[in-house]
Amino acid sequence: MLVLPLVPAAGQNSRNAFIDEEGVLRWDTDSTEIFGFGVNYSIPFAHAFRMAKRLGVSHEEAVKQDVYHFARLDLDLYRVHVWDTEISDSVGNLLENEHLRLFDFAVSEMKKRGMCFILTPIAFWGNGWPEPDEDTPGFSDKYGKEACLTHPDAIEAQANYLEQFLNHVNPYTGVAYKDDPDVIAFEVSNEPHHGGSKNEVKAYINKLVGSMRKTGTKKPVFYNMSHSIHLVDAYLEADVQGGTFQWYPSGLVAGHALKGNYLPHVNEYVIPFAEHPEFQNKAKIVYEFDPADVAGNYMYPVMARSFREAGIQLATHFAYDAMFLAPYNTNYGTHFMNLAYAPQKALSLKIASAVFHEIPRNVDFGNFPENNAFGNFCVSYRDDLAELVGQERFFYSNSTSSRPQNPDKLKEIAGFGSSPVVQYTGKGAYFLDEVEPGIWRLEVMPDAYWLKDPYSPMNPDVRKAAVQHALQEMRIALPQLGDAFSVEGINDGNRLSCVAKGGEIKVTPGVYLLKREGVKRKVDPKSLFKNILLDEFVAPATDLDTLLVKNRTPRKVNLGKTVTIDFEVIAPEKPGKVAVFIGEGHFRSRRFDAEETSPGHYTVLLPEGYSQHQTVNYYIAVRQTNGVWSTFPSGQTGKPGDWDFSGDESFALEFLPDDAPLLLWNAEKHFAFSVSNWRDGVQLIPMFNRNVLSYRFAQTEDDSVQNEPLHVLKYFFGENIKGRRENITLKERLGFSAKSAVDKPVKIKLALIDTDGMVMEYEFILNNTDEIYSVKLKDGQPGKMAIVPRPFPGFQGWFTETGNENEFDMAEIEMIQVAIPSPETSQKIDFYLDEIWLE
Repeated sequence: MLVLPLVPAAGQNSRNAFIDEEGVLRWDTDSTEIFGFGVNYSIPFAHAFRMAKRLGVSHEEAVKQDVYHFARLDLDLYRVHVWDTEISDSVGNLLENEHLRLFDFAVSEMKKRGMCFILTPIAFWGNGWPEPDEDTPGFSDKYGKEACLTHPDAIEAQANYLEQFLNHVNPYTGVAYKDDPDVIAFEVSNEPHHGGSKNEVKAYINKLVGSMRKTGTKKPVFYNMSHSIHLVDAYLEADVQGGTFQWYPSGLVAGHALKGNYLPHVNEYVIPFAEHPEFQNKAKIVYEFDPADVAGNYMYPVMARSFREAGIQLATHFAYDAMFLAPYNTNYGTHFMNLAYAPQKALSLKIASAVFHEIPRNVDFGNFPENNAFGNFCVSYRDDLAELVGQERFFYSNSTSSRPQNPDKLKEIAGFGSSPVVQYTGKGAYFLDEVEPGIWRLEVMPDAYWLKDPYSPMNPDVRKAAVQHALQEMRIALPQLGDAFSVEGINDGNRLSCVAKGGEIKVTPGVYLLKREGVKRKVDPKSLFKNILLDEFVAPATDLDTLLVKNRTPRKVNLGKTVTIDFEVIAPEKPGKVAVFIGEGHFRSRRFDAEETSPGHYTVLLPEGYSQHQTVNYYIAVRQTNGVWSTFPSGQTGKPGDWDFSGDESFALEFLPDDAPLLLWNAEKHFAFSVSNWRDGVQLIPMFNRNVLSYRFAQTEDDSVQNEPLHVLKYFFGENIKGRRENITLKERLGFSAKSAVDKPVKIKLALIDTDGMVMEYEFILNNTDEIYSVKLKDGQPGKMAIVPRPFPGFQGWFTETGNENEFDMAEIEMIQVAIPSPETSQKIDFYLDEIWLE
């Protein structure tokens, strides 16, 4: 890794942020408004630190690699809750150890790329997650979080520690954090969950802020205001200059990828005390955010827009995965962010950074879904796409048909897949930057594959993602380059030299200089370009070492329908042959060779004779270059028809008549992948009289809250019905099986949600005698999507406010919502729910 010189931000030897009378963060050198967008990143501490040691990875090299990627993603801000428990003793003395040294090193590397900082010296956490906590020397380990907020000795230890932390001189920069011109602000601690009185909390905050001010620092001090908001007056009256907030709009730790349109969840960011008189001169920071467990690429720019609408000036995503650890996603399994292994999500984050830097504070772009397009930005759930289409910049997180406003004015392109400007067959991110007229820099990342659901339970021995360095085709259509530009590989070991034909080239991952025909000027590959060196390149080596088939074929399809077996083959080498075998007995399997329609994507069109009312069992077999066949879904060696092929596990394709009910939700099959707000009294229980498992809601206490539901459950069924979707228009009724377990009627609301997030709602009264209920589909009323899983902070609303309530499209339904309203009179709710269907 080449080393950049340490450059003070904007050439400033000394500067501090200040907050004006209107609560706006500004630099004291010229009063310019501050805004920044970045990440949390934890390799100096806890699990990431330990994993690097276990894997024999250099911490310093890992930091350099990841910080380079921060630069490519336009991240200019870093925040972290420092694991005080690893760098302090029980009375708050700062320990000069490997964790602190590596933290100092990481800060210095980020400063080289022009990044600024929000530092949170106290985390309160143990250092274990997701492992058990270790014994550590710090005050947090001795007292625990709750006692740290109240115990006099623990408070003294925190005050001592804060003073020493701010006075600590980073040996790599030679500057104390209290004086570092790139440290914008300090946040006292991470997520203090206060109890006690207003005066007690205010005294606690002022005690700690006073210890920080003893260092002489003039930097703003922020305090977390998104927890224990009943004490907001204590926060606003304390000696702090701003509030910090978080946003996890899809909850945390689902244990699997969340599917469906989550854009309504991020329609707006609401601060309930935004109009409080004492809040008007306070600045606002978002210290952590992520649409946790949402695998799509469309959420980040909208979250950034909602932050800017709320007047927020700084925001940092939680959390960027170190490149060496990202394939396993064990650091924070509910989050997944890395340029190499999650390229589309990373590009979406890059676009969100552009949103934060282009969209002014407090600009209102209206309501969902109209606000999916704003400024030069647009997101699409249907296309799993975020994009920036500007005058000089064109970024996209998935293939797009959008055209740049003026292609001949473009100076920067970042993308995945194909666009009118770049056609690409690979599965990694790429970056095109104009270095000077007629000369462009092309950076190509390896192809990335998700081998398993990255949000599934964590296991350091289970690889969730892999990359491969492969030769891919690219066609570049830029007027500034023409069709016959030269290509020169400039990163270490890259010796490619060729001339494009019709704008077409073949490239492997690396960095290239592209020159328009006739341009003779030489460019030094070691020269500085923005905040990188031209020939810098960081990517993991190929680690794809497994053969995998991802079957996209529906399990249930309409009778008489022509069906295409549709699947992806992920393999270290291009297969020699791919085929589908239809099981007709041990020695009577029919073979159909598959067609590769795009790299790694295969299809087989089944003959019409198979589309009768039946279940077809089939296998997908791949012959590797060594001649060995592997058959899926089991992955076993061999193929159907071989004498020793067992064929115990197969894929199934079920043909159903048009009048067969369309199953939307079944408690036994789908409860584990449903999402809901957590509460006691919700469980699957056996119904012995019917030999099924049933979803039961039993209210354990009278905890009703006016205008809030007791419970909401949602399930995405879109993939389950895609083979029968055209049947929806033939269905007339919504039916379900349920029963009240008490002698009082129970009100529930069922809702269908379409692809655009529009809702059609149906209200039912359950009794303790009937078990089957139904209603005409045309009798529904426009409804609202529940924000479930419940977001953090919990003060965000229960239901999204959306426009276009009359544009619900029954043909595009993909999610069911079950809501139990709070009863109008005092009563306990108890009922069972088995299935929901259309008929």
